[in-house]
Amino acid sequence: MRAARYYGPGDLRIEEVPDPKPGRGDVLVQVECALTDGTDLKTFRRGHPLLLSELPSPFGHEFCGFDVATGKRVVAANSAPCGTCGFCVRGRESLCENLLPLLNGAYAELLVVPARIAGINLHPVPRSLTSELAALIEPLACALHAVGGIEGGTTVAVLGPGPMGMLLCACLRDAGATPVIMGGSSERRALAQEFGAVPGDARDADVVIEATGKAKGWRDAVRAVDRGGTVILFGGVQGDVELDAEKLHYDEVTVQGAFHHTPRTVRAALAFLASGAYPWEKLLTHEVSLDDLPGLFAEPPDGYLKAVVRP
Repeated sequence: MRAARYYGPGDLRIEEVPDPKPGRGDVLVQVECALTDGTDLKTFRRGHPLLLSELPSPFGHEFCGFDVATGKRVVAANSAPCGTCGFCVRGRESLCENLLPLLNGAYAELLVVPARIAGINLHPVPRSLTSELAALIEPLACALHAVGGIEGGTTVAVLGPGPMGMLLCACLRDAGATPVIMGGSSERRALAQEFGAVPGDARDADVVIEATGKAKGWRDAVRAVDRGGTVILFGGVQGDVELDAEKLHYDEVTVQGAFHHTPRTVRAALAFLASGAYPWEKLLTHEVSLDDLPGLFAEPPDGYLKAVVRP
């Protein structure tokens, strides 16, 4: 089969590789489409300690396709909790100590979904939902997890009007909160309004969610939040980040991380996508073949949010 293989920062090659062989309980999927995301772009540029621990490595994790054994259209999240570690037992499944194996290799004609993921986070796609939109299940599940503790009536500033910022706004609005999008171009802020955001200022917000994935975004989120407010650090960054200690201490700011998803938010994400409540398709701004994928990551085009990749 043809597949994308990652050899190192900036080095992504499309190659002929042996067809993958599913083991016991695994599910072999013929990939209909895959989606690019911010994690993939960052990984292309600098690598990833978990997804790409051995090189060369398969690449890509958002997809929709057909179960080769049954012909059913399916979609999956990129991991599943073990259910037995201390965090899972306490209901903190996103912190599972045994998340491996991770699903990786969606930029290919065939993909093996590991048995544990297949048993928990592999789902049939409703007929009313297109494959391209069904492939959004994993990022939307992460957004739902991030906003799970926010109550209705809360004003929430979302810092970063990228695809995840849009999904966060939709989740917040669905939860009864009022999302305010911050930063970016006027076009991005206008699009965010279609996902439930309203014009406003972070200083009016009870909560600020950082969705830029940059150290500066972390610092800006802490500076922006009101006294007694909460900052949710959603976008992952590498290394140490220095935050305003005086602000945190004297303004009694709460800072918390938000990582990954849970089986519950994966199921909820699929239902949310199928509801058609928001124009999810507007997040899919480009379409490329496997051959064009390395060029897309090397030089993302103007207006790029997410791309549909056709194997």
